[in-house]
This record gives sequence, C-alpha cells and structure tokens, in this order.
Amino acid sequence: MSILKPGLLALVVACFAIIRWRRSRLPLPPGPERWPIIGNVADMPSVRPWETYREWFTKHNSDVIFLDLPLQPTVILGSVEVAVDLLEKRSHLYSDRKQSVMQYLMGWGFNFAAMPYSQRWRAHRRMFHQHFHQGVVGKYRPVQLQQTRRFLSWILDSPQHTRKHIRHFVTSAIFAVTYGKQISGMDDEYVVIAHTAATGGNMLGVPGAFWIEYVPFLKWMPSWVPGATFKKVAEEYLPWVTQSKERGYNDVKAANLNGTPRPSVANTMLENIRSKYGGTDEEAYYEDIAKGVTGMAYVAGADTTTSAIESFLLAMALFPEVQKQAQAELDRVVGPSRLPEYEDLPNMPYLCAVMMEVMRWMPVLAFGFPHAVTDDDVYQGYRIPKGAMIVPNHWAMLHNPEDYPEPEQFKPERYLNQNGDIDPSVRDPNTIAFGFGRRICPGRHFSNNTLAICIASTLHVFNISAGTDSSGNPVALTTEMTGTLVAVPKDVPCGLTPRSEIAARLVREAVVDLGEVLSQG
Repeated sequence: MSILKPGLLALVVACFAIIRWRRSRLPLPPGPERWPIIGNVADMPSVRPWETYREWFTKHNSDVIFLDLPLQPTVILGSVEVAVDLLEKRSHLYSDRKQSVMQYLMGWGFNFAAMPYSQRWRAHRRMFHQHFHQGVVGKYRPVQLQQTRRFLSWILDSPQHTRKHIRHFVTSAIFAVTYGKQISGMDDEYVVIAHTAATGGNMLGVPGAFWIEYVPFLKWMPSWVPGATFKKVAEEYLPWVTQSKERGYNDVKAANLNGTPRPSVANTMLENIRSKYGGTDEEAYYEDIAKGVTGMAYVAGADTTTSAIESFLLAMALFPEVQKQAQAELDRVVGPSRLPEYEDLPNMPYLCAVMMEVMRWMPVLAFGFPHAVTDDDVYQGYRIPKGAMIVPNHWAMLHNPEDYPEPEQFKPERYLNQNGDIDPSVRDPNTIAFGFGRRICPGRHFSNNTLAICIASTLHVFNISAGTDSSGNPVALTTEMTGTLVAVPKDVPCGLTPRSEIAARLVREAVVDLGEVLSQG
C-alpha cells in the first residue's frame, strides 16, 4: 500500500480546510429576521404552522427557509423539487433524526420513526418492513374488510357518532392485525393506553413546541421548579407510553406460552425470534425490537388514517357532484346486490382518484417529521449547517397550484386522462404525503388498503351530507384544520343515510356472517 508523502498529505489537508472555510463563508438560506440571542424563537407559529411557513416562502422568494433556533438551526423545505434534491438524492446526508429531549423523557426511545440513523433504527425498520411491505400486506385484507363492514353497521345504527366510529374502526383494524385483539369499543384498555400515549407523541413533531429542546442540560430540572412544564408533561405521559410498548406484546406472549396463540403480527414475530434466537443472548434484544415495532403500529397508523377518513367524508359532503360520480362508478362495477371487495378497486379509476385527492386536499401530516443533516452541505449557493433540522412542508407542496390547479378545490378528475384512466404525468400525492427518502412511512401500504376499502364501502352504502343540528338545521361545515403534527378536520359530517334498503340489508347480513365467524374462531 502506498503512503502519501508528507508534502502531498499537507496539500490534501489544506484543500479540505479551504473548502470548509469557503463553505463557512456562504450565506445561510433566507428567513425571518433573527433577534439577538433568541434568534427566531418568537417567530415560531403554534397554530397551523404550515400556512406560516408558506408565507415565508413567498415573502423571501425561496423554497428553502432558515430559522435560527437556539442550539437547533432549522431549515423548512417548500417544494417537491427541493425535498427530492436533499432528502432523496442526498439521503446519505439527510436521513438522520435529531435526538429529542422530550422523546427521551416521555419514554419514546422505541419510536423508530424518530430514531437517529443507526444500526438500531435499521433493525427496527427491517422488522417492521418484513410484516408491512407492499408484497405482504395483502394477507391482512380479510381483517380490514371485516372491520370495514362492522364500521358500516355502526354508522347505520348511530350516524351522529360518526367521528367516534371512524376511530373505533381504524383502531380495531390495527389491533386485530397487530395483536389478534378484538376491540369492543374506544373504552377498551388497550385503546385508552395507546391513544393516550399517541396524544403525547404527537406533541413531539412540532418544531419549537418545547423550549427544553434548545437547552437540553435543563432536563434534570425537578418538575416542581417554575418553568418546568415540559417535565410535568413528560411525567404525565411516560407510564402510558411504556404500557403502549409492553402491554400488547406481553399479552400475546402469555397466550402463546399458554397454548392459545393469537394469529397476529406480534405472534409471528414472537415465534420467528424464538426459532432463530431462542436460548441465546440475542433473544431479549430482538424481543425488545418486536415490542417497539408492534407498539408503534397504532401510533403510526391510528391518527393518520382516522384523519384521512374524516377528510374524505368532509369532501363528499362539500362536493356532492364528486360523491355522485364515484357512486355511479361503484354502481357500474359492483352493482346493487353485493358490497365492494378489494378485487373491485383496480376497476374503478375515479374512486382511486378520489383517494389520491383525499391525500392531497387536507394532508394528514401537514409537514413531515424533521430530518437532520449529518454534515455541512451547500445547496443553491446556501450553507446548510451540520445538525440542522430539515422540515418538509407537505401542505405547501400538495397545494402548489403549478402541480394542482385550484388546490383548494376537491377535484379527483385532475388525476385522470381523456380515457378516464389514472394519468401518470400528474404528480401522485402519495409521493409527498408519506415523506421522502429513507424515512418514508413504512406503514403506507397497510394504511392505503384500509383507506381504500373504507372509501369504496362507505360511498356504496351511504349518501353523505353535513347532517342537521339538534334544532333540525343543516350543519355548516368548514375546511378548517386543527391539531399539531397530525392535522384533522375541525368538522366531520354526520348526515350519512343508506342509499337503499338493499344496501342496509347487505351490511346487516355481512355483520351477522362476521359474528358467526368470530364466534367459531
């Protein structure tokens, strides 16, 4: 092996030093005016931040905005082109996550969506992918279909509780697949644990939500000290987060050991680990990963899928012409004598376009979970400092009028060509909504399957309208969104009425048949 001569080595070192010096002299991306010491802390929006971010893009005529936050420089990305350039084409630099103090205090260390880019993250991601990749999620369709038909029956009985029924449905599908657990209602202990933990987890994705992230050494401050609100929040959610990881998996393991295994993702993981690592030091390591992966299934899918279904119902009530056209396609393909099946979906391009527009119109994740850059970088003549948080503004990208004319309108036809088929030249919102690069959502295929059969089934059975209030007056719906990391519609229509007596009868018969299957199982 040749060794560089001292003179040549000095030259190489000098060149690298010059490059780094030149990079350090480059300007940071534009952004709001920074104040001494506190930088842009006072500028961080707490309500509908995605809209404020877009205003900054316009004001500074740039799709890359820099925010100077103490100990945490942040870069907001406002276009798909920029997100692809950085998060995909330079994924080797932009796939890390910033260690969150609140995540640590709340007990979310097993949340692989927020883990630093590391071997531990890869182990979690690999195990999750094995059970939820596109080629395998089809085996969960029977469970998703069963839960969908239960959902239809709940709407038949009490449409005024539509919002509650949606969450019950999504939760039931996730828990049935993950733990083999039948959920009786939203007061089920499993659900209360997971939902409470998820409520705390959703707080962590908003840049600037907790000031402790900027002065992490204060995490040792006692909760009784004035200003330590962050500590009280963490202490409130910690036991719930811990149970959300441990409870479901441990119950499946106990059933397996008792000779009454529950067919489920958790049980399959358990048996795979036992067969490969049973009796070795690695068994406990992989069981801990399995607990984290299954514990994240609810957190990753429940709020997001629930929000998407709520947005779908809102769109159908506000755009009745879209609803009628989708129902006409269902009548043509499925007909009045049965309920939709998964096999029908490829034959309904307009319905597919409705689903795509749901993902775009009111994006569930208005901005993506922050990435972190592992080294200094230069982009468009600007310096991106090492360790900066990189936040893609999904909402701005999905409401870009160049890609989606009249972005505030719900227009499924934007994805169709003259023959009524999906037009591949139109940007698919799913390529934005689920994130970018190596951090793209690994549960997207399962979520899309749940959403697709729910949309098809609900439109086939019900006419969807705003509903009436207690005085019998029509409810006034808005497109206002609330929430933090996961955005949800403020209003959800409750005026769901059966399209026909036949449709209602089909639902009730399906539920009776389902009850017999479950009792036999």
